[in-house]
Amino acid sequence: MAKTYLNPITREKATILETSAATNGRYTYIEVELQPNGGNPVHYHKQFTEEFEPVVGTLGVHYLGKELRLSPEDRFQVPVMDDHRFYNPTSEPIVFRARLEPGQPGFENFMAALFGLVSAGKTFGSNQIPYNPFYAVILLQWGDTQVDSLLFKLLSPLLRVMYSLSRKLGYEKKLLRTYVYQD
Repeated sequence: MAKTYLNPITREKATILETSAATNGRYTYIEVELQPNGGNPVHYHKQFTEEFEPVVGTLGVHYLGKELRLSPEDRFQVPVMDDHRFYNPTSEPIVFRARLEPGQPGFENFMAALFGLVSAGKTFGSNQIPYNPFYAVILLQWGDTQVDSLLFKLLSPLLRVMYSLSRKLGYEKKLLRTYVYQD
């Protein structure tokens, strides 16, 4: 059963069409409706590839410093460890799908919790960073979100310690209970 999440600030809508559990871990399949000027910051993933396929409109993909424009007949896969971001370069809402391989239950949790925190008013800034730093660290871990910057690389050991601490203090269970395991 598809699960849809809405971000009231960006009006981004994300639907998990197929979960990692439903595909026996082969992939996670997501559909996103993105408003004009919507998108995410440049990042990379260590654990999964991400394939983009526009459904309605033109999808912008920043990939290794290049700007790509994908139409509905196009597909583009971002390999593990490659810097990228997606965005809407048009003045109309667009719809695209993303296939994460292998399946990513953590990313599925990331989407549910981030959109839930935004809806509850518990984030700040254009990138919707949680006020609670433990929640921010958990989301980075779940989403396998990496940033290619010296500061991020220097802070990575601290972030791993904070993630471990957040689990011991019960923050991960609270996020799961509050935003992920709801029906």
